[in-house]
Amino acid sequence: MMKQNPFDKYLKRETSFNRNIEQIPSQGFSITKPHFTAFETKFITNFFRDYFEQLSISLSEIVQRKLVLELSNFDVLQFSEYVDYIPNPSLVVRFDIEDSLTVYPKSVIILDPYIVFIFLNLLLGGKGEAASKIREFTKLEINLFTTFFVDEFVKVYNKMMNTLASQENKKVGFLKLEKLSSESALALVIPYTAYIAKINFNIRLEMVESTGNFILPFNYLRDIVPAQKSVISTSVNPDILNKILKDQTKILSEKDISFSKVEVVVELGKTEVLFGDLLNIEVGDVIALDNKINEDVKIKIEGKTKFLGTLGLVGNKIGVKITKILTDQESEEYS
Repeated sequence: MMKQNPFDKYLKRETSFNRNIEQIPSQGFSITKPHFTAFETKFITNFFRDYFEQLSISLSEIVQRKLVLELSNFDVLQFSEYVDYIPNPSLVVRFDIEDSLTVYPKSVIILDPYIVFIFLNLLLGGKGEAASKIREFTKLEINLFTTFFVDEFVKVYNKMMNTLASQENKKVGFLKLEKLSSESALALVIPYTAYIAKINFNIRLEMVESTGNFILPFNYLRDIVPAQKSVISTSVNPDILNKILKDQTKILSEKDISFSKVEVVVELGKTEVLFGDLLNIEVGDVIALDNKINEDVKIKIEGKTKFLGTLGLVGNKIGVKITKILTDQESEEYS
């Protein structure tokens, strides 16, 4: 009997993001920026959702209060796009990533010091009062927070990574605390031009809710994802299948349908010109379309608009990023 891989569940659970906790300027659609595949995104999302659930249980037992950490979403961006937006003040916890092949094996978490003071107050037998003002942490407070929060953060993470390493027989990299400080400069451990994954999470303790960031190198996070399984279940729309099967001279299998090519046409826009102008058109003349440059373009299949998207570049070719999948009713409205 084949032993089930415990990480298969991360590829089966549905994922959704409802909140964006960081107001970082949008960089638009860029093909040059690395992206996680849909498979990688699903695994990473469910991995960290599970991680924060387990961490919540551990920390709640320690502080004897309901402490909830919850994945919000995650972004891929250059470190330079993030580091200038670190809130001040913040508590910065820096880690080494051991046993990793990543060029810059460093990681940081950024926390709101306000909720850290509440956590410490509960540890010391208080009622969860926050500090009257944000100040420097004492050496005792740093030691307490390290022992009862940061060490647990590392312990739960490394336990999950150890399981992943044994199942996939690969190096995954483990966290080791390097330093903790309220100085935001401590976060400067990754080159400005390097790409990172910014894991955004919410923290709820007593009646207070705050946010945090878990920063990991992009390549490190991508490398921990298990290899995609070669066997993929497929399904075919019954209406499409019935339409094909009407042709009695050519019956296609599901595999044939999957590999059939469909012409996709992208409509950039429309305009009207005088017929007389068309008669006199010359090379170098410009025709202005009614569409604005930032509007979605229509993506058509068999003459019907099925998707909306934005233009970008794939190498030296034009590419389209899908922004909306239209229903049949919406398709009629756009066509």
